[in-house]
Order: sequence, then C-alpha cells, then structure tokens
Amino acid sequence: MRRTSRSDADFQAEIEAHLQLEIDALVDEGMSPSEARREAKRRFGNVTGAQEKFYEGNRFLWLDNLRRDVLLALRQLWGAPLSTLLVLASLTLAIGLNGAVFSLADQTLLRSLPIEDPKGLVQLEWDGQFVGQGMGNVGFGKLIPFPLFRELSERDDVFSQLFARSTTDVHLALDGRPQPVVAELVTGRYFETLGIRPARGRLFDTSDDERPLGHPSVVLSHGFWTTATGGDEDIVGRTVNLNDFPMTVVGVAQPGFNGTDLGTPPDLFLPMMMKERATPGWSGLEAHRTRFSQTFGRLADGVSVEQAEARLQPFFKNYLEEDTRRDHWPQLTEQQESAYFASTLALQPGSQGESRLRQQVGRPLLILAVTSALVFLLACLNVANLTMARVLAASRATALRTALGAPRSRLLVQQLTESALLAGAGCVLGLFSAPFVSRFLVGFLADGVGNTLSLQPDVDLRLLAFAAAATLLTTVLAGLAPAWFAAGAKPVDVLKQKSDVGGKGLSARRVLVVAQVALALLLLVGAGLFSRTLGTLRSEGPGYSTENLLMFRLAPAVDGIEMAQTEPLVARLLEEIEALPDVVAAGASSFAMLRGSGWNNPVTVRGRTTVATEDSLPMNAVSPGFFETLGARIVRGRPFNGLDDQEGWDLRSTIVNEEFVRRYLEGAEPIGARLGFGNRPDADVSIEIVGVVSDFQDFSLRDSEAQVYFSLWERRVGDATFYVRASTSSESAMRSVRSAIAQTEPRLTLLSLRTIDDQLDRMLATERMLATLATAFALIATALAVIGLFGVLSYSAERRTREVGIRIALGADRWRAAGLMVREAASLSLYGLLVALPLCWGLGRLIESQLYGVAPTDPATLFLATLGLLGVCLAASLLPARRVSRMDPLIALRSEN
Repeated sequence: MRRTSRSDADFQAEIEAHLQLEIDALVDEGMSPSEARREAKRRFGNVTGAQEKFYEGNRFLWLDNLRRDVLLALRQLWGAPLSTLLVLASLTLAIGLNGAVFSLADQTLLRSLPIEDPKGLVQLEWDGQFVGQGMGNVGFGKLIPFPLFRELSERDDVFSQLFARSTTDVHLALDGRPQPVVAELVTGRYFETLGIRPARGRLFDTSDDERPLGHPSVVLSHGFWTTATGGDEDIVGRTVNLNDFPMTVVGVAQPGFNGTDLGTPPDLFLPMMMKERATPGWSGLEAHRTRFSQTFGRLADGVSVEQAEARLQPFFKNYLEEDTRRDHWPQLTEQQESAYFASTLALQPGSQGESRLRQQVGRPLLILAVTSALVFLLACLNVANLTMARVLAASRATALRTALGAPRSRLLVQQLTESALLAGAGCVLGLFSAPFVSRFLVGFLADGVGNTLSLQPDVDLRLLAFAAAATLLTTVLAGLAPAWFAAGAKPVDVLKQKSDVGGKGLSARRVLVVAQVALALLLLVGAGLFSRTLGTLRSEGPGYSTENLLMFRLAPAVDGIEMAQTEPLVARLLEEIEALPDVVAAGASSFAMLRGSGWNNPVTVRGRTTVATEDSLPMNAVSPGFFETLGARIVRGRPFNGLDDQEGWDLRSTIVNEEFVRRYLEGAEPIGARLGFGNRPDADVSIEIVGVVSDFQDFSLRDSEAQVYFSLWERRVGDATFYVRASTSSESAMRSVRSAIAQTEPRLTLLSLRTIDDQLDRMLATERMLATLATAFALIATALAVIGLFGVLSYSAERRTREVGIRIALGADRWRAAGLMVREAASLSLYGLLVALPLCWGLGRLIESQLYGVAPTDPATLFLATLGLLGVCLAASLLPARRVSRMDPLIALRSEN
C-alpha cells in the first residue's frame, strides 16, 4: 500500500464532494439530476487529469518508479541469459580480483597499526653515518643502539612514552618437543605506549626493565594462545621452556594485535632484559656500536615533530662526542668522521610500524593494482559492449515508447537501473570470490618471507566500501554510454529504419572493441615480460646443480646446548650425515643461502694497492666440503681444511669468489693477498686469501656479487645451516637425515628441511606471483576482448545482410563476402594494437625494476603478444564469416537490414 499524506480514497471523496455541491446548485436552478451531473463535470474539468496530478504529486512516486524499473530490468536480463551470464562473469572476475588486490594493498601499504591513536606514534631514525654494525631485517637507519634508547627514555621534554623492540626466532616447549616460534623483545612501556590491553593476566610494564636476565616472563599473542593452547583458560602462571629455559606466562595480549611488524607477527613477547636468553651468547644491551632494536614513542604534550627534532639534536651531538671517547673507538678518515658528526636523529611516522615485507612487496602490489584496474576497466568496456548490443536489439521498442510519450529521462534511468543491477550482482559475487583470491596471494607472500603473515583475507568494512565504489563506477562506466544512446535515439528514424542509428551504435561498439584489444595487448605484454623474468631466473639458478640437494638448519645454542659444546656437535653431525649411504657430500654454513639476507660487512683489501669498499659485502662462514657439496669449483688456491681450525673468533684465512677478484684486486695475484673487516684506516688487514671459488649466487639471484667466505671453525658456532647432496631421491635422504639427527642429539629441533629447489621457489615467490597473476589477467583480458569483438562482428554481419545478399546475387564469391568479416576483425584488432603500443612503453617504465634478463620494451615479447592476440581475434571472426558465406541471397534480399 502506498503511504501518502492523503489516500486515493480521500482524494476521490473530495472530488465527489465538489461535484455534488455543483450538482445540487444546478438542480436547484431547474436541471435534472443527470443533466446537472454532466454540466458539473464539464465545469470541474478533467477528473482523470486531476487524479494523475495527485498521483504524480505523491512523495513516494520515485519508489514506485524504481520498483517498476527494477522489475523491467530483471525481465530484460532474464530474457537474455547468455548475455547476462557473460556480464556477471566479467564483473565477478574483475571485482573479485580488484577486491583481493585492494585488500592486501590496503593492509600492507595503507593501513595503520590496530593501536590507540596510531597517528601519534613516531619512530626514531639514525640519519647519517653510523660507526659500528647493525643486526636486523630492516633498513639500518631504523636501528638504534640500545644504550642510546636508554638515554633517550630518560628525557621527558621530548617524549611522553618510548619503547624499543626487536624480533628474533626462539624455540618454545609448551608440553612436549620445542617448536620454532617468533618472539618480539620489548621494553617495559611497549604495551602502554601502544595502548594494548591484556586478554588474560597482565602485560609488561617498567618493572620488567630493571635488570638483565631477571625477568623470565612471557606474554603470548592472542592468535598463538588460541591455536597453540586451544585458548587454555589456565595459561596464566603456567611455566614454559623457552630455549630450554623455564619462563612463566604472565598474560595474553588483546585479540587482533600482531606486533609492529606486518611481515613477522610475533607468537609471544619477551622482556628486552631477557635478550641473552633469546639470543644465546649475545646480548648487545650495552653495545654502543651495535644496533639491533627499533625505537618508537609518543611526543610530549604540545611538542610538534619539528620541535622534538630541534630539541634532540644538541643531545645527539653530545652523544656522538662522548662516543668518540669510549673504548675501542676506531680510527676514521676525515671524510668518515665528518659524515659521522653530520648524523642527526630524525622522527618518522610510526603509525604503520616497520616492516621488511612492505619494502619487498610494495612495488609488486602497486603493479598488481594497476593491472587489476586495467582488467576492471576492460570488464566495464565488455559490459558496455554487451549492454549496447541489447540496446540496439531493443531499439524499435524503445523508439515506440518514446513516440508514445515516454520522457527520455525515464529511458536513461531505466537503462542505468539495469546497469546498476548487473554491477550490484557482480559486486556481491566478486566479494564472495575476493577472500579466495586473497588467500592465494597471501600464500605467495608467505612463501617469499618465510613467515606467517598478519594479513587477513576476509571481507571487512574497507573492502565493502571499495566494492560499493566499484559498483558505482561500474554503473557509470558500463551503463552511461548505452543509456545515453538509448535515450538519444530519434524514434521516427528508428521506426522507419532510414537513419544511421544502427551505424552509430555499431561505431560505438567498434570503439569499445578497439579499447578492449588495446588493454588486452597491454596485459599480454606484461605477462610475457614477467614470465620471461621468472623463466630466466629459474633457468640460470644459483650457479650450481640443485638436483637432490637438501638444506636444513640446526640451532644447538637455542635448544639449550652450551656454547662450548655446539661446535663439536655440529662437526659430529656433519660426520654422521656424510656417513649415510645415500649421501654424497655434506657441508655447513653459518648463514642460510638464498634468503635475501645474512652477514655482510665492508672490507679493506690489500693487493697491489689497498682498496676500502664503500658497500658491505655478503659474507659467510663455511665448513670444509661446503663448496664440494654445492659443486662450486676452487679455481685457484685451496679449499678450507684442517689448517683453518681455531677456537673462538680468530679469522686467519678466507676464500673469495671470482667477482671479488675482478672488482677489488685489479689483476693482482689473489692468493696471498689480505683483507680485513671495515673500511677505516685502522682496519686490521691480516686475513689471508687462500683460495678463489667459482661464482654462484648467495644473497640474490639477480646480481653478481663479490662474496667472502671464512672457515666455520674459526668463529663461534651457535647454529648452522647444513647442505646435503644425496645420491637418491630427496625424500629418502630427508628420512635418513632426520634419523641421524635424532640418534646423535635428540634435543635438537630440525628447522626448514627442504630442497634447494623449494628454497629457490620461495625466493622467487614475488616473481611467481607477478608472472602467474599477470598471465591470468592477460588471459581474462583476451577472453573479454574476444567476446566483445565476436559480438560486434555478429551484429555487423546482421546489419550487412542485404549488402552481402546483393554481392552474392551479382556473382561475388561467397568466401570473398566472408572475407568482409575477417577484414573487419583485422582492422579493429590493428587499431587496438596501434593504440596499445605507446601504452606498452609506459607499462615498461612501471615494471622495469621487477624485470630481469629482458628489456621492458623487448621486441620478441611485443611481437609474440601481438601475433597471439591478432590470431585469436581473427579466430573470433570465423563464425560470423562462416555465417555470411552460407547466406541465401533470396532471404538476404528480403531482409530489412
């Protein structure tokens, strides 16, 4: 029932009352009742018109019109099921892909930490030269020496709250065997500064910052508490073993909080004072020239960022001066000393925390966002094309409605209503598919960083807002042109079939097809470039055979074994593994290869001349037999042997790779040359180069790097990564390795046992993601372009029925007539290709940093993509061409088209 200010019955009764008064007056004047009624109606005027005006004045008329428009649109969509399904499929794919990419980009690049007042959080950065070393997985400028943090935390004129944090891997035993988990070491005001509340028990405070090794407490993250303990209500007060040391669980953090590093969400939190337990054998809490922690804080009331930085600089200059007077201050060149004293403390926004993941995937996600936006645009063009086809098919009915008085605005609204229904349905279906695509993308990212990410593939309010915006944009982009065309057609011309209305519609559809072909080629070229990059990196590999080559890591010190026993244990394990019947060779290194990180340091090299490197070089400590296990050749000198076996840290010999010799020895004899750590004038250049190994990749697959190797037995061995060359299948060797380790030392936790091929795939996760998704996007784009082209050719064949019939009647060859369709397909495709070529140059500039071994405007890729797309487009013309070739000229001549 319509809700109005006056009901229809009331309005009708009011009209009848007016009429009755007039009738009574006329009867009093002598007219008969029937004559009086006729005269009263004549004087009153058009009753029906008054009723229509009343109805049109109804304030809910728009709702009734909307209902009618929706019902009409549903009937029209139901009457063209194939077209409707194609449109829905296009929009579902486009909105689902864009929603998934938006969700991950939003969480990774845009969203703030789930804390109180994230915009008020700032992060300290050492901007300039640091004299010392850094240990962490983020930019070294973001790492602060812990003694500097302590001094800063004592100032109340700049910060109201301040905390330091660092991430490390530990082994935690809840009930049974230890398992590797991620721990975030935090100072006492960490939770207070972030505004995090406990879900159970208590969180750390300043009482947990009093003395080193004096606070054996653990706070579990809510997610880890739920998954690892099943949400044990009695977890608070429970004793757990962390690195084989008893600690007490004092609380559980609030749900949804996953630390300050997006790529490495912690399973638990530890007091910073317990660092030496978390990283056995090294504390760093008193080291002024070693930085490992990040520092965040909130400014004091009324203090701006500019004011805070201005107040910090005098303090910081004094800190730098005092540092030069501390023990073991190195000798610097004048340039190095000048750069050191030019350093400043800068304040950066801390609302997003600090994450290596953001640095790794920022550019790839931007590329995916652009390509998925292109797919979305192409889908809108495809919807517009299919909608235009329905508009043209219904042009006579539309013209008849216009001729009967339907306003053009109503036609425009009706067409936009249909587009909105399609867009809304596609949006809903896309939202259902977006989480599945998100999980697929998260899988790629998790493989790349080797951790469980704090990324959620679920639908949230921000994704819903994005979907609503996408729906509106789809309605406008896909519905406006067909709606405008439907409302703007002249009914007389359409009904007489004498105008070029059909020609105008066909021209508009051709323009849409050209745009679709251009976008499809753009995405095909991108897919080709990413696929070639992945193929090149995978085929070149690390520079040695990966067949039946395994790797795994052991951390005896973390498993509670005394540091004095770790080196003999690693040596004994190597012997046991080499003795296995299905093992050819085995070696060990301090740092795992192909992880994108590790040990690096600048060096001073003394050959014919002395060279100090500006950049840090990748380094590793390896056992005798390591190079033989990989299959790398010692091209000069000797490998490591029993001569390179010293206790403690007494590095006497080194092996460098060929790239190192080319860069820094400038043709000098490498054997016997010497190097030392650091690039300062007082660098101790006493380590002798005893061998040169063939080049292979360690840090990265993209760059040839100068690398330095030391003997594993000339430094402290707290953990090691083992490499095993098996003679049989990797699965069989894995079983043998597990058994040997369990028999030698049952307390050890076997970590990251996998093949080198698997590790390569993990390292190339970003490249695989780009290649896979770009190929999927390109195939979808090609399919959409072909659908649009096929629709245009089919409509064109129908429009040219009489023309083709006349040609055939006059003796034209049927296949020549069919060639009209092929030529039209070729011309539309070529126009699209010409439009796409300058766009390909712009695409190349965007993705250049992600390519390897192929130029962004690679001619071969452009040629193959163009040839493939042209072939598919010509194939799309075969069915319309076949239809034309089989046309009966008599039937064609009777046609009105």
